[in-house]
Amino acid sequence: MVDDISPAPRPDVFVSYARGDEPRARQLIAILEKDGFSVWWDGKLEAGAEYSNKIQEALETAKAVVVLWSNTSLASNWVRDEAEAGRDRSTLVPVSLDGCLPPLGFRQFQAVDMSQWKGKANAPAVKEVLAAVRHLTERDDAESAPASPAFLARSDVQPPVGFRARLFGLIAAATLVSAGAWAWLGADDDAEANSLAILPFENLSGDENQDYFSTGLGEEVRQVLSQSAEMRIAAQSSTQTAADEDKSPSEIADHLGVRYLLDGSVRRDGNMVRVSVSLINGADGFDIWSQSYDRDLDDIFAVQLEIAEQVAQALKVQIVADGDGTASRIGGTTNTVAFDAYLRGKSLYELALNEETDRNAASQLKSAVAADPEYGAAWAALSTVQTTLANIYTSDRPRSELYGEAIASARKAIEVAPQLAEGHAALGYVLLNGSLDAKAASGPYRQAYALGQNDSGVLQSYASYTLRTGDTEQALQAIDRAIALDPLSAILFRIKAQILVIRGDFDGARKAIRKTFELNPDISVAYRVLGNIAYLEGDYRKALAAFQKEGSALSRLPGLAVSHAKLGNDVEAAAAMAELQAEYGDNGLYQQAQVLAQTGETQRALDMLERAFAVGDSGLVLARGDPMLKPLRGDARFKALLKRMGFTAPPSE
Repeated sequence: MVDDISPAPRPDVFVSYARGDEPRARQLIAILEKDGFSVWWDGKLEAGAEYSNKIQEALETAKAVVVLWSNTSLASNWVRDEAEAGRDRSTLVPVSLDGCLPPLGFRQFQAVDMSQWKGKANAPAVKEVLAAVRHLTERDDAESAPASPAFLARSDVQPPVGFRARLFGLIAAATLVSAGAWAWLGADDDAEANSLAILPFENLSGDENQDYFSTGLGEEVRQVLSQSAEMRIAAQSSTQTAADEDKSPSEIADHLGVRYLLDGSVRRDGNMVRVSVSLINGADGFDIWSQSYDRDLDDIFAVQLEIAEQVAQALKVQIVADGDGTASRIGGTTNTVAFDAYLRGKSLYELALNEETDRNAASQLKSAVAADPEYGAAWAALSTVQTTLANIYTSDRPRSELYGEAIASARKAIEVAPQLAEGHAALGYVLLNGSLDAKAASGPYRQAYALGQNDSGVLQSYASYTLRTGDTEQALQAIDRAIALDPLSAILFRIKAQILVIRGDFDGARKAIRKTFELNPDISVAYRVLGNIAYLEGDYRKALAAFQKEGSALSRLPGLAVSHAKLGNDVEAAAAMAELQAEYGDNGLYQQAQVLAQTGETQRALDMLERAFAVGDSGLVLARGDPMLKPLRGDARFKALLKRMGFTAPPSE
């Protein structure tokens, strides 16, 4: 007798569910079968059947994969793996049985909400499931393109009126093969057509200590794409903020002012990495391209570049890669040890917690450049951390020596990666804030600005520099461009307010500060800006009230001292000045000079500024345009000090 070796019939539908949801799964399966679909579910397994092989065979051949999400199935690795298979084959039809959100990595597809379903076959939600399954099976039967957009996004967000009615008419038109998708995406040539936000890549490794790797990998892809002058890439900070607010894809895109989103997840297991990404049309939430990559960790750089290239191809733009086509970006590396240490260092520094995390960040970045001395991005990051350490924390080594190390790191970054904007920005930053040499910082900052038009951090740094040198028009242009890339950054709006204060546009400054508080009610220094506005307008009581709310003592105390002095509260003014001196000592010399200048003690103020220069107080970079130092502007000592720092003389009015 010859065994029957013909393949099992190919199912129309594979249904994935958790065991606790079996009663409701059976109800839906019965409706699907009654509608004429052949359905595979694990209740069909025969006794003795090889469980995993049968499941895999059905999963890989089904025309549609219906996944029943619930608070029970969210904890099932089986359901998650089966959903991943459906997503990767563009056959996924997600359903929410109890209104729960699908897990991260699957929220780019809108789950049909069946939380109110009572078991009726003609319920609207059931009709949606049937229509989606029918579309996928008919597409398959007609041998149409395999890369259809599999569904929308979020069961917790009410779609607009008429949206569901339009959905299935749009699906057929939006079913695209990869090559066809490129032409459709590139049809619009205006600047906003190529705007993109890269959502934080989700860590699916089951180990929160791997968060730095998944987040860093997504940021590296952003860096590659940012190298294209034809694209506008939303900054990481705003994208993270929008993603944390649990919005739908279309809401995130609207919030960030971009046309497309790139979503992704990373599963790291030892030396193996799975990266899954999806390109989403922000206008309607459709997933228009998705891909998974299973690679050795050593191949992660090729994956980064491949993802970036596919996105760039979709948007019909060019990106820049290293000469051999293997590095992830300008100033990147192909050394996995260096890459891992770099991501750890960046993650630690961005925590901005305390001295320990900052010093650990420096240690990781030193490990990165030790593993790969040609790693430009790591050298640039190390320089920035070294400058911060020298600025903020005490050390038994001379501050000039610490700044010297930061300068050397920045110069090394430029040497190994001349086109890396972060390297030039890092050098400008340490020359200005460490060496107090605005003239020497000019060249690096201008080069960083020329190379970093798509990098909000570089633009922010350049805006701060040009504000210090008195070029407020250039500062405003740079900060507005940074805000366009990073529209949810409270810090950028605070800097814009500071620029407008120097320009004398107090109404505009107040508007920018209102936006700052809207984005982050707890941000520091913002109340100081409000206090400065009121003080400069002569409303000292209003200024005092604002300064009293300021969280940063280094900003609050000088504001209190000058406001109390103007109001005739001499005891309170003296107490604020004494507290400033006791709390900060030489680290508050610049702020003490501000108070002395405003209270008429100009010679003592100048003495204090010269002491600040001797100890390397970075507050001095504010001196040229600081309205609090206006009483000193005509003094020869003040002009000489500015000249020593490479500044031109300020207006004498």
